[in-house]
Amino acid sequence: METKEYVVVIGGMNLDIAGLCGNIYREKDSNIGNIQMTIGGVGQNIAQNLIKLEVPTYFIGVYGDDHFGNILVAECQKLNIPLDYAQCISGEKSSSYLYITDDKGEMVTAVNDMKITEHMTPEFFESRIDFINNASICVIDGNVPGQSIEWLSRHCTVPIFVDPVSIVKVPRFENILDRIDTFKPNELEAGFLAGIDIVDEQTGKKAAMILNQKGIKNVFISMGADGMLCARDEEIIKVDILPSHIVSVNGAGDCSMAAIIWAKFFYKDSISLEETGRLAQAAASLTVEASQSVSPDLCVEMIKERSKKYLREV
Repeated sequence: METKEYVVVIGGMNLDIAGLCGNIYREKDSNIGNIQMTIGGVGQNIAQNLIKLEVPTYFIGVYGDDHFGNILVAECQKLNIPLDYAQCISGEKSSSYLYITDDKGEMVTAVNDMKITEHMTPEFFESRIDFINNASICVIDGNVPGQSIEWLSRHCTVPIFVDPVSIVKVPRFENILDRIDTFKPNELEAGFLAGIDIVDEQTGKKAAMILNQKGIKNVFISMGADGMLCARDEEIIKVDILPSHIVSVNGAGDCSMAAIIWAKFFYKDSISLEETGRLAQAAASLTVEASQSVSPDLCVEMIKERSKKYLREV
């Protein structure tokens, strides 16, 4: 079922296998903790968060005809994530992602197996471009192959929002910066594209300004515990993180990206840069308090209520 206004998210969908350590983490040892298996992938996480935020969303990606693929499809059906424009690739292994967190919830190592994403070719998108261009927003994550990202940037006529995913994949966006409406990198990814090392708030602001000058309209740089830098038209604002009981930081960036998209989708241009940043940080603070990459408690009301803490601190 197609709605009048919707968002398209293009990217990765994985089966996430997480090892969450208990109160003590010992490197190169068997650690006591919890092991869980959930649906993940940056693109899918963003889509799942958007659905929870009441944004009509379609996910475009690929999955295999294996056991993991069956799980992914079943979970998407359960989560009401439409896969009408996704594709099952016969004979291919679905994407999977294995990660370990320490006793503080920080990831210490991970392995991703995402070879199937190579099937997202320009030809794959050519048959879907009309549907993409009828959306309000097109979200692209860095799991999409570089040639396909460049093809989409030339043929997509709606605002492009980008989550680069990782420092390894951020070069895929190097040639299309002037076609990006909204960009949410971390400090390593932003520094790479800006050509400077981000070591503090000052260098972070400089990088944000450089990215604006390169053509990106809205830049939201995640600085981890140091907050988020939000930049538009040479206006740069820092939004601090909200205090949280951290269980796992996995998925926090995906949730903050979803909040940025949600704010644009519903409020259009009436919401300020700072308000958008606050909503994004409020959403991230909810996610880090859950073991899953998408918080089961996430909803519009919870984000709005959590963001009110900024007003009480002023």
